[in-house]
Amino acid sequence: MSFPGHISVCETHGIRRFLYPVSLEIPSSLLHSAEGAGLIMADGRPIPLQVTPSATNPGLYCRLDFAVSLSPMEKLELKLLAGGEAPLSAPSFTPEAEGLGTRPAADDPLQTEEKKRFRSTQRRFSVEFDRCGTLHEVVYDSFPHLRAPAAFNLNGRPAALEGAAAFAAGCPLSARVMAVGQYPDGCGAIAHLETTAYKSWVMLTHVLSRTQPEDELVFNLPLAVSSSVVTCDFGVGGGIYGSLQSETCPETVWNSEFLHSGGVRWSITSSGRTDYVGEVKTAEEYLRQQWFHQVDGRKALAVAVTQIPGCCREMKVTLRANGDVAVAFRIGEAAEVSTAFGLCCHFLNNIPAISAATNPQSILLPPVVTKDF
Repeated sequence: MSFPGHISVCETHGIRRFLYPVSLEIPSSLLHSAEGAGLIMADGRPIPLQVTPSATNPGLYCRLDFAVSLSPMEKLELKLLAGGEAPLSAPSFTPEAEGLGTRPAADDPLQTEEKKRFRSTQRRFSVEFDRCGTLHEVVYDSFPHLRAPAAFNLNGRPAALEGAAAFAAGCPLSARVMAVGQYPDGCGAIAHLETTAYKSWVMLTHVLSRTQPEDELVFNLPLAVSSSVVTCDFGVGGGIYGSLQSETCPETVWNSEFLHSGGVRWSITSSGRTDYVGEVKTAEEYLRQQWFHQVDGRKALAVAVTQIPGCCREMKVTLRANGDVAVAFRIGEAAEVSTAFGLCCHFLNNIPAISAATNPQSILLPPVVTKDF
């Protein structure tokens, strides 16, 4: 067994993390093959490792997925091994023409229904999505979280995406799908959907090939709400709480305006009445505040807005008492370069109150990962 090098994972934000998912890409030549690749801690304990082809350059790079637990400000030094036998590492991945692994269906966590839908089942968490990258079903501990598909649209129209390729292996520590196509106006689009084991996360990234002023990209997430009273909070202003009720407050809107000066002006409006306003001087300062929760009698959703491109001039999050969640990005500048928008949805059950257990800051402020190869 050879030793390509070290991987360091350092917690620099004072957050305690339990089985936090980590991903990085390395040259495929360092491993020779995924079979037998392993990852061990300084004391020799193995860490389950999943190796899959890179999404952008599968011929030259491979992706490593693993999970670590970290105390605040802790640094872990991990040793990457290649070759030989590593019984806890993920099995090798060999794509078929349809983009699925070649292992038997009983062993493959990413399953299909007539090759139109993918289902990723990870312990207590199950997600179903189609070849266009549309999220169709989320189930956590047998409780459904969606009542209809969740998808992006540009100026009110969906993209025609096709040619999806799905990746899954072994554990799985990650299962993902990519779909490519375009909107009716000719704007190209790429959708990435990824589920993460242990954390009941669904990472969603949508890439536009170009932007035009006043374009609006909207992500709609129709939640299955189990009661008429819903609590919500937003990361701005140190955490602003609210209550959604169909009779008295059917809608709450969090609006963020990205200023040319680099600052961000925000407001919280309940049923058309402005309750809070604020402003931060830099977009970097706003990063810690790009999240919100919605909690009903049984379930909790925590969303971190992971990518907002520089061409975006306004982000509007609308929460409704019936469970509808809409995250809208309004474009302020024309550009002929690709721009990425990203969300991470974290699904949980039986949350008696909004707490740090669902705080998406841990998503927005990940550990620092370095490699020495």
